[in-house]
Amino acid sequence: MSEQENEMIIKKKGRMRAIALVLLALLILVGGIASAVLLDVQLKHVDKLFDSVEAAEEAPVAIVLGASVMRNGDPSPALRDRLLVGESLYEQGKVSSILITGDDGGFHIDEIKTMREFLLARGIPHEHIREDGHGYRTYESCKRAKEIFGIEKAIVVTQRFHIGRALYLCNELGIETNGVSSDLTSYDNILRFMFRDIGASLKAWWDVNVKAPEPPVEY
Repeated sequence: MSEQENEMIIKKKGRMRAIALVLLALLILVGGIASAVLLDVQLKHVDKLFDSVEAAEEAPVAIVLGASVMRNGDPSPALRDRLLVGESLYEQGKVSSILITGDDGGFHIDEIKTMREFLLARGIPHEHIREDGHGYRTYESCKRAKEIFGIEKAIVVTQRFHIGRALYLCNELGIETNGVSSDLTSYDNILRFMFRDIGASLKAWWDVNVKAPEPPVEY
């Protein structure tokens, strides 16, 4: 190998090393920003989280967020637990009404029908159940609770992996919101839900601070 060829190889390796260092620096920068955003969403309102119904502060309404429904029309375990906590908040006088918010079937499946029938069967009066069938995502649920239903103060109910994001969205969208976690049992695929919420939390920050999203379906 000639001296000229050897020099070219050394220069090429130097360029590749420089590119690798730049890419590594960018990766670290992006990772740092993403971590800061994630922590902001998850922790900004963590002081407003209560682990039990008994410890929760009173509010006019409980916002019970929708979740998947089983093929036979029953609520999934996660949705059932959210509804049970909403019921407990009502029965213990922590709230005077319950807003059930989720999909009316226009996006995936009718969660609202299942939620309504569950609460009615548990003895919650129909007139104390408010319904939002356009709460297709947590962002829409919180935004519409404020803008359409005029809610100023509430308790949001969902599982622990989700409640940091729910508290962030509802509070940042103008509702004074506390939260009660509804982890009454263990759930299948909980790690998948937790990892999915990382991406959803980054999007929640973007939706609030950069560009508000359009609803996933027209209505």
